[in-house]
Amino acid sequence: MINILVTIEVKDFNLLSSFERKAVEIMRFHGGNIIRAFETHRNDDGSGQGIHLLEFPNDRAFSDYRANPQLLEHSDLREKAIKSTSVVQSIKLKNYI
Repeated sequence: MINILVTIEVKDFNLLSSFERKAVEIMRFHGGNIIRAFETHRNDDGSGQGIHLLEFPNDRAFSDYRANPQLLEHSDLREKAIKSTSVVQSIKLKNYI
């Protein structure tokens, strides 16, 4: 199992919600899921920053998700919703409990 931490610089949170509803269906096809999503700040114009914590079975599943033609069909919506992203992928899961 791998986790992916995505920091999203958002142009429009409403459009981001529309995109994410489509993306999560494709993500689940590849065994992935959004474990947690939250906003760190929202500006008056609907832009801001969000954080997503994703989980996938392995690197290959995450790569396949990102290359999925169905996801790429929504690239225009993604571009309208998202200014930029920063992606950090786990290499080893820890359990301190």
